[in-house]
Amino acid sequence: MATFHPFPHLFPELRAHIWRLTADPRLVSIRVRKTATSDLAAKRYQYASPTPPPAVMHVCQESRKLALYQEAFVAGGSNVPRSYIWVNFEEDMICLEDDSVEWLSPHDTDIRRLRFTVPRGDLGATFYEYFAHRSHEMLERFTALRALHLAIGENILLWGSTVCGPGYGACPRENVRFEDLKTGLLLTGPQLEMTYSWSELDGGRVQDMEDFDDELQFMLDNDTGLDLSTYAKMD
Repeated sequence: MATFHPFPHLFPELRAHIWRLTADPRLVSIRVRKTATSDLAAKRYQYASPTPPPAVMHVCQESRKLALYQEAFVAGGSNVPRSYIWVNFEEDMICLEDDSVEWLSPHDTDIRRLRFTVPRGDLGATFYEYFAHRSHEMLERFTALRALHLAIGENILLWGSTVCGPGYGACPRENVRFEDLKTGLLLTGPQLEMTYSWSELDGGRVQDMEDFDDELQFMLDNDTGLDLSTYAKMD
C-alpha cells in the first residue's frame, strides 16, 4: 500500500478522526490462570492473549494516544513484569476458552461484548443445568453487556430449552447468539428454540411448510417481542 506522505500535515482534528476510525471490531481471546498468593482471600490472576495487538498501536506516539484502545487486564507486581492487553471495549468481543467469567472481574462494568465456551462432557451437563436456572445471576455483574455469544461444542440443540430462562443480565435477549463449534453456525435464541422444538416434538421435520411463517412469528412474539420484518433486519 502506498504511503500517504502529507498525512502529518493534515489538521490535527482530521488525523485524530482517522486514527479513531481504525478501531475495527475484533475477537480478543483472553487466557487466565490463577497466580500463587499467600493471602487466601486475595484473587490474583495472570492474563494473556494470543490476539495480536492492534496495528495502530505500533504506528507512532500520536496513534497510540488517539486510537480507541486502553490497557486492560493489567497484571504483574513487584517481582513479576507488568503486562496488559489492548482492548476497545466498545467494539471488541472478549472471548474465553471456558466458562470462567468470574475471572474477568477487573472489567465487569466495561465489557460490552462477551463470548464464553461451554464445557463438554459431565461438566457441560452440570453447567447446562446451572445456566438454565441462574444465567441472569451469572451475568448480572456485567452491567454494560450488550452482546453475548455462547460457544457450544456438543448437544447444542439442548440449549434451545434455556432461551426462555431467567435472562442474561443486562444483555438484551435479541443480542444473544449460540455458536455451534462443529459447524460454525450462529443461531439466535428463537432459531435455536425452534430447532430444539422441531427436534424434540416433531422429529426434526416441519409438519406444514405453509404454516412456517406463522410458527416463526409466534416464536418471535413470545420470546423477543419483535415482528418478522424487524427480525429480518438483524444480523
